[in-house]
Amino acid sequence: MEKNVAYCGRHLWAAVMAGLVLVLCGCAGRQTVPSVEGTYTYKHAFSYDLDGHHFDVDETGTMNFCADGTALDSARQVYRVKNAVGDTSTLVFTYVSPSRWRLEGEDLYFAGIKDLFRMTTVGGADTLAQRIVDVVGGSIDYEYRFHLDTLSDERLQWSFTYRDGHSDTWVFVRDGNAAK
Repeated sequence: MEKNVAYCGRHLWAAVMAGLVLVLCGCAGRQTVPSVEGTYTYKHAFSYDLDGHHFDVDETGTMNFCADGTALDSARQVYRVKNAVGDTSTLVFTYVSPSRWRLEGEDLYFAGIKDLFRMTTVGGADTLAQRIVDVVGGSIDYEYRFHLDTLSDERLQWSFTYRDGHSDTWVFVRDGNAAK
């Protein structure tokens, strides 16, 4: 009987140790999922038409995602404007958009906070500049659903598909990784 107890005790101990090893190995091999929270830099370009003008826009900015679901998008936007008769001009804006965000699976929902949004012209305003500010400000609080393409320790990439079917992609480089 004592041999059976000792034999069972050894097997029980071996089974417990084997289970422990499996658990430890499983945890050690598991990668942690990076979080969205952090500060990123980005460069982005887009174009659109409005009121007979064509705009090619380049923006360089910083995006701060906070754990409480708020974000701050700050950018310098350069609008190259071509009107209907072919004349061109350049408008430069400072864009600051306190925002809200949330992540659901592979979708990142993002909306500006209209009352806190600011977009000002660098070097003086004109009628066209004010029209741009009004249009952008008028849609800032809409909650956009972006597809989260990439989330790593180095970068965040999201994409958006417009109603007309074309897509746009933004690449955000996490601070401290710009040289990578």
